[in-house]
Amino acid sequence: MKHLQTGLIAALLIAGAVMYWIQHQTSEKLRADMATLAGQNDALKADTENLANQLVQATNSQAMGREQLSELLKLRGEVGQLRRQTGELGKLREENKRLQTVAVNTPTPTPTAATADAKEQEHQVAIQKLGNAKQGMLAFIMFASDNNNQFPTNVASASRYLNADFLPQVETNFDVIYPGSLNNLANPSTTIVLREKQAWQSLSGNWLKTYGFADGHAEIHAEPNGNFDDWESQHTAPPPPPPNQ
Repeated sequence: MKHLQTGLIAALLIAGAVMYWIQHQTSEKLRADMATLAGQNDALKADTENLANQLVQATNSQAMGREQLSELLKLRGEVGQLRRQTGELGKLREENKRLQTVAVNTPTPTPTAATADAKEQEHQVAIQKLGNAKQGMLAFIMFASDNNNQFPTNVASASRYLNADFLPQVETNFDVIYPGSLNNLANPSTTIVLREKQAWQSLSGNWLKTYGFADGHAEIHAEPNGNFDDWESQHTAPPPPPPNQ
């Protein structure tokens, strides 16, 4: 019995020692595993932070790349526009050179016989109109000298002072603008008395009218657009006062 008890106690002691050793080994292994996991966790955190930094850098780099790309595209567009403008300028220069060459090589046209005849005819018409206005003003001045320096109100009133050849031309083609007294005119040489009724166009394109002035001279005035109102208003005397009643 003693030997059996001793054997059991020894077995229990051995078993306890084995269990303690197993527990110790297991605990040490767990500590080692936990330390390994902690190291891996720290490494993972470091890797995560590194990846985050790389991601931020990549994002910034991408943004910078987009801005640079946008600026590059803008510059390319401006360069393309400048090239087009330069090309157009070159075309304009070539066209200018071509026109200058054509102008130099094109002979100046000489007046034809028809053109010369038209100019001569226009000149004769102008002389005739001036002659009619002068004859009309001569008759008006002669009438005024016999009527207290008062111009007539119409051409017919001065008919006896006009040559029969001029009377129909003056009466048909001219209006009486100033039927007042010579004594009321400060500048007879700039005051219209007779005005041609209808304007006529010259070969140059200007519109012309013939006028007789209070001092007896006549002239032809030209207006490019055919509007004589402003010029006539500057050379027209105010209407005479109404007669005393």
